[in-house]
Amino acid sequence: MDFDLTEEQKMLKANVRNFLEKEIVPIVDEQEKKGPLDKETAVSLIQQLMPFGYLIGFLPEEYGGLVLDYKTNGILVEELARAWGSLAGTLFIAAAFWWLLNEAGNPEQKERLLPRASAGDYIGCLAITEPNAGSDVAGVETTAILDGENYIINGTKTWISNGSIADAAFILATTDKSLGPLGMSFFLVERDVSPFAARELHKLGLRSFPTSELSFDDCPVPKANLLDPGSGYERTMAFFDVSRAMVGANSTGIAQAAIDASIKYAQDRTQFGRQLGSFQMIQEMVVDMIAETEAGRLLSFRALDMLDKGEKCRWQASLAKAYATEAAVRTTSKAIQIHGAMGLSEEYPVERYFRDARTLTIPDGTTQMQKLIIGRRALGIKAFV
Repeated sequence: MDFDLTEEQKMLKANVRNFLEKEIVPIVDEQEKKGPLDKETAVSLIQQLMPFGYLIGFLPEEYGGLVLDYKTNGILVEELARAWGSLAGTLFIAAAFWWLLNEAGNPEQKERLLPRASAGDYIGCLAITEPNAGSDVAGVETTAILDGENYIINGTKTWISNGSIADAAFILATTDKSLGPLGMSFFLVERDVSPFAARELHKLGLRSFPTSELSFDDCPVPKANLLDPGSGYERTMAFFDVSRAMVGANSTGIAQAAIDASIKYAQDRTQFGRQLGSFQMIQEMVVDMIAETEAGRLLSFRALDMLDKGEKCRWQASLAKAYATEAAVRTTSKAIQIHGAMGLSEEYPVERYFRDARTLTIPDGTTQMQKLIIGRRALGIKAFV
């Protein structure tokens, strides 16, 4: 792996950071207090960021995409997370919808929908998790039964990112339970054709990142919207390889923001007649923060580099996700400690960084699930059913 960024990546990183600091950072605190993004606000923000490669970075040129590699997409995620973790999540899931369609859609499905990506006003989501099927993806209970020209979908999905603002969702459902994982498929559920209900869920961190419970009650979906029959489980695992590496990048961005804020505070704050940063224990905390964040960054980009090479990176993505998210929790906690009482105040962003970092240890497989995946790879022994 080449640890250096290309000149193009360096320029993109600098341009994105400059834009985010001028246009996005000033609105973050107010929007976080409002809660989950509404559709209009989300679309406006997405469209502002698309010229840099957000949303359409994964797509080929014929559909308005920029054909950016995974590593460059990771740079975009990290920089956006440094400014606003919630928006980084919203943009990644919106992009993942188009990524899955491009990866698994048939020619008709692609031709019909992918051209809509370049406008930035059509938001999608992936609905995998259920009340009784979180880490256990094979336990999905949502069903899709063929009835004439439609599949009838019944079930509940929960903790679905972008669910409340989505125009469409890829729903993971079972068509034949007797086939086990091979009986699972994704279905494209377009809200204007196949309406479904969404209930907003409010959480500890990433408060502007819409997260919802979706309900499907005899929801008819045209059979033409079945995506690559029987591939649902493996497509989910392939998505997790990407998403876990990207969650690592998101966590690294949040941790970097905490480091930057802590360094500035330690330089500006005076105690006992000297700069706070001149105290050895403060410097020790800052060094630990930098080391852990850099390690998380390298693990994440290693997994993304493997994806760019077409290599399998299941346990490497799990390692990136497990380490980078937990490192971000430790880093943001130290940031609060460096800020003292002000670290607990909503007048400073570090309390938000901590909440956001802690939240990212759960989605796309908890830290414990990632460790079980890595442990199985290391020992050759499966520690879960």
